[in-house]
Amino acid sequence: MTPLLAVDGGGTSCRFALIWEGQRLEHEGPGANLTSDFDGAVAALWEGLEALSAKAGVRLDVLAEVPTYLGLAGMIKPELGSRLADAIPLARLRVQEDRPAAVVGALGLRRGVVAGLGTGSFVARQSAGGMAFVGGHGLVLGDDASGAWMGRSLLRQSLRASEGMCDATELTREVIDTFGGASEIILYAQAARPVDFARLAPMVVAAAEAEDAVAVALLQDGAAYIERALLVLGWRAGEAFCLLGGVANAYAGYLGVEIQASLVEPEGRALDGRWFWRNVSPPRLRRDNTGADGRTDL
Repeated sequence: MTPLLAVDGGGTSCRFALIWEGQRLEHEGPGANLTSDFDGAVAALWEGLEALSAKAGVRLDVLAEVPTYLGLAGMIKPELGSRLADAIPLARLRVQEDRPAAVVGALGLRRGVVAGLGTGSFVARQSAGGMAFVGGHGLVLGDDASGAWMGRSLLRQSLRASEGMCDATELTREVIDTFGGASEIILYAQAARPVDFARLAPMVVAAAEAEDAVAVALLQDGAAYIERALLVLGWRAGEAFCLLGGVANAYAGYLGVEIQASLVEPEGRALDGRWFWRNVSPPRLRRDNTGADGRTDL
């Protein structure tokens, strides 16, 4: 089998896969978002390449010659790919955004919709005409229903509850106590990255299971956003619908009956999707850095 290397890089973790001497070797490391933390993304990619080099028992300079496809969060314009190519001198490299690979990994060649709800978020529909997307714009301007959105919203509601602007609940009191007061929450939020906000999401999910009013309201808001995105993308009842990502399953019970009835298990992960391996194959590969339109010729 021809040596191939692919990376699925999200805000929380990066997953690496290497085909080498007939084996498939994998590694998981820290997240990589080119927009929110370019230097951190470079460091995460180097760490993963070094780990794969050790697993394969091959020098890093030899691995650098392997055709490589990087699907990375935050790849919103070609200039970022060019910067990355200079920072990580892989000889046969293609850099694109991470959403298309996730869609194909989940749906294969089926028509359907995917809601990716991890640190960030996006909703996408795959059809005979290609792919269409909603979201994926980062936490400052979007990422509704994501783990980062959930954690940031929790801090906002906790501050409001501490001031009497909304009813306090066991969850909001726990947040205030855990951080040590409103001032500490404000200081935390000023320096927090999306992945830092996302670390608070499990508190919301657990509290919603205990029927905490604030947590339930947040999941209801997130589910409403997902449903609006499905309508915008033209989803039809009965069409396959996949939930992906660390907080995705928390929303399943808050979606409409027809949507719940259409839920299917993903066929695989982004690294299992033919998008990765088709785009990395040597005949098609060149040292280019494509933008983020997310179109494919399925």
